[in-house]
Amino acid sequence: MDEKKLIIILACLLVLGFLSLFIIIIPWANWGRLIDSKAFAIDNLLMVIIAAAIGYGIYIGSKTM
Repeated sequence: MDEKKLIIILACLLVLGFLSLFIIIIPWANWGRLIDSKAFAIDNLLMVIIAAAIGYGIYIGSKTM
């Protein structure tokens, strides 16, 4: 297997695990509470920005290797 493909696969698994943590596990743990839609939307926006920054960093890092 090519090293570049391995890095891409590992990065995708890392991002998938990160997103599953914030999208599935944390809301499931707080299931009994009422949802504040504005705070929930802001949290999701911040998570998307962080995920995009991580993805961009991985992309730039893989281009410079």
